[in-house]
Amino acid sequence: MKEISGRTAVVTGAGGGMGRSIALELAAEGANVAVVDLDKDAAEAVAAEIGANGGKAAAYAVDVSKLDQVEQLAESVYERFGSVEILVNNAGVTLRPFRASWDTSYEDFQWVMAVNFWGVLHGHHVFVPRMRETPGEKHIVNTSSMASLVAVAGHSAYSASKSAVDGLSHAAREELKTQGIGVSILHPGPVRTRIVTSERLRPSEEQSDKRGVKSWTDYIVQPENPAVQSAVEQLEDADVAASPWEYITPDAVGRMVIDAIKDNKPHILTHPAPAETLQSRFDDILAGAPAPRQD
Repeated sequence: MKEISGRTAVVTGAGGGMGRSIALELAAEGANVAVVDLDKDAAEAVAAEIGANGGKAAAYAVDVSKLDQVEQLAESVYERFGSVEILVNNAGVTLRPFRASWDTSYEDFQWVMAVNFWGVLHGHHVFVPRMRETPGEKHIVNTSSMASLVAVAGHSAYSASKSAVDGLSHAAREELKTQGIGVSILHPGPVRTRIVTSERLRPSEEQSDKRGVKSWTDYIVQPENPAVQSAVEQLEDADVAASPWEYITPDAVGRMVIDAIKDNKPHILTHPAPAETLQSRFDDILAGAPAPRQD
């Protein structure tokens, strides 16, 4: 999609962090922006910021895990703007502390999957049929994570949800390439956002700090080794495994997404690719294949 000006974009999780950055950059390119967030005040603040800069935006308070709310969102956006050419399924949540997969409750998995995967799927199912009927180029960006590319112990629910986003996105890109719709997967590394505090959005009794959840560090850290304890805590903060990368501000991400939309890139990484880890994973996959037949 070479021309963004005059198009309409829907961005979920746009009340702050990466979503805000993406919304602002799309507006700067001349797009009308539907600013979608669970937090109504946050969505309205971003929409007002866009308006103050001369852009066009509308705010919507939506829980993307609820299909009926996403359907109502589509009705409202199409009624206001007439079309949607860019869909950014960005809303996401995570759990703290990191925890072993066997200590991650079904409710934990359900909550993370409901937002991170079903939220994306709801956006896909509701908007794609209408986008297919709209002439011209269109584009979808689905937010995944570096956690879908590298193994992160203690992060099973989040990693599973983002891997599901990857699988959906790969299939959709293949399906939609003849429909005038590109699909990109955004893989953030350590970006300074409020996602690490996202359990504030859960009912009080379900929040991890109220339930005494056993931290993954309890399995691998000895009390007499505070240096290791500190290193593991830093790892949890970074959301990535053994990462040498530094945090970046979310303001940098919006421009990356704009460039990817224009070039129809399949993947958007916010940090250098973990090439050695990816190569090792690829080698393991090839090693799992049957040996060639020797006739």
